[in-house]
Amino acid sequence: MRFVQSFIFRGLACALQAIVLAVAPAAPSAAAPAFQPPQDQGAMPSRLAATSPILALARAGSRIVGVGLRGHIVISDDGGRQWTQAASPVSSDLLAVSFPTARLGWAVGHGGVVLHSADGGATWTCQLDGREASALAIRHYQAQLDAGNNVGQFLKREQSLAVDGTQPFLDVYFDSATSGYVVGTFNRLFRTQDGGKTWTPWMERSDNPDELHFYAIRGGAHGLYLAGEQGMVWRLDAASQRFVAMRTPYKGTLFGVVSTGPGGLLVFGMRGSLLRTEDEGKTWQTLSTGTPAGITSGAVLQDGAIVLVNQAGGIDLSRDNGKSFTTYKSARPMSYFGVAALGGNQIALAGSEGVRLESVK
Repeated sequence: MRFVQSFIFRGLACALQAIVLAVAPAAPSAAAPAFQPPQDQGAMPSRLAATSPILALARAGSRIVGVGLRGHIVISDDGGRQWTQAASPVSSDLLAVSFPTARLGWAVGHGGVVLHSADGGATWTCQLDGREASALAIRHYQAQLDAGNNVGQFLKREQSLAVDGTQPFLDVYFDSATSGYVVGTFNRLFRTQDGGKTWTPWMERSDNPDELHFYAIRGGAHGLYLAGEQGMVWRLDAASQRFVAMRTPYKGTLFGVVSTGPGGLLVFGMRGSLLRTEDEGKTWQTLSTGTPAGITSGAVLQDGAIVLVNQAGGIDLSRDNGKSFTTYKSARPMSYFGVAALGGNQIALAGSEGVRLESVK
């Protein structure tokens, strides 16, 4: 659940230096080093990685894994007290992470990168990037068009996105060791059923004719949901294998989804917006949060309590299945971008100053 465009303030500085070889007066200067895109170079090691902006968290068994700016990946094996930086094959900003098992995990971000770990986040490889995703989608939709299927609009969109091949993936969700999804801008939606070895474009499987951005994908025992721009939510229809639109009363951008049980859902986003449904989106209740700050992430605690965090350093807690929330006062607030339940009342918080722990009661 990634508030990407509003909380990432990072410009790409690329100063190319000319190196002059003083061998002889007539000797030419060496060429400046060629620019390497962030998705082609690994993240720099930094002793400050765990206190720099971390944008998302996930549990990998007892381990906590965080991802953030400049390709930083950090792991903790002691409940978040100490952190180690893991080597990352990219220096692109990483926006989301998902671990369906203690060992298998995926992270996504800018440049359309999809990273995979098979050892609980200790090491990572790049399974896909934006250039490969564009080429894959173009081949897929060209073959579909040649077979007589009405997918011309999807082929044209992918051809336009392939110009720079850097469209980000904004979220990732795996429901098993092999089955997962990555989502992003302009209706981008890819599915894998072999643990990321191959990916299938699913853009034609969503009721999203305006090509709105998908900011979040989350699932569980009660369904699989997307959330995005213009107050839109989509639910995967198991029979048709299609994401069906569920319009909410809100017209702004939604950043996240928390399932509250059969037919129950909380969605949240810009300006403290929070909505609740108990009937799979047929009707919605708008809840007051008392904050104008964007709600960026949510988690369900071990006892069923729901925690939401926001950009202004607010933490809201519900113990009645999302019907009402109370504000928890943090001793050291920061802009929060992600939250993970650790067990009991413990939560890990990802934000502008790294990762912190809180105990909410």
